[in-house]
Amino acid sequence: METTIPRKKLPTKEERAKIGKAARTIYERLHEALEKEHWGEYVAINVENGDYLVSADQEDATEQMHAKYPGLLPFIIRIGYRAVYHFGGTGINDGRRI
Repeated sequence: METTIPRKKLPTKEERAKIGKAARTIYERLHEALEKEHWGEYVAINVENGDYLVSADQEDATEQMHAKYPGLLPFIIRIGYRAVYHFGGTGINDGRRI
């Protein structure tokens, strides 16, 4: 079933940079605990209040965050990785192939 999630207007380039910086700051506080238990899963971060949730599925993480905060455009990070999508490379901490 396809759902349409109402969103606020898309952020500008400058707003996206601020959101990304805030999300990375929040992730840095959480990453040790998250990477031990949830390596490779996704964390959806609400940069407005610091709330977050973890899911094995990126779409599920986004949908859960939208259900909790309608209209929010959450920032998604793949736990332990430099990027959500990639063509190859290594994880952030231990050099595992991804």
